[in-house]
Amino acid sequence: MKFDADKFSYRLLSLMEEYNLTQKKLAELVGTTNVTISRYISGDREPRLEIATKLANVFNVSIDYLLGNTENKEIDLENGNLYFDLSNTLIKLYKLAPNVKLTHEQIESAKKLLLAGKDLIIPNKSDKKKNA
Repeated sequence: MKFDADKFSYRLLSLMEEYNLTQKKLAELVGTTNVTISRYISGDREPRLEIATKLANVFNVSIDYLLGNTENKEIDLENGNLYFDLSNTLIKLYKLAPNVKLTHEQIESAKKLLLAGKDLIIPNKSDKKKNA
């Protein structure tokens, strides 16, 4: 799936207006600069996975919504959010080699691999109940 900078910047700006956040305040919340936020809005820059995750968390939306991959804003907290969990797993893996910059294709490949083995990474509800 190709990154849609126009859709991302539109959604980011809309969410900022909805939450009444300035570029400076949003930058503080996600640990970046207001110049970087400005570049996201203008479509001049793609967010790293770590920043996209933080942005989605600030607005309480799914990363897929923020990136334009779905129209559904909701995070299904009761059933768990598979993509949120996968994103957090990718961030943890990324921190193992912080100087490595992953391409969008590499992230998608990692996501596919994680989805293939998701039951090993993310326990399902029945497993959680057994362990409780």
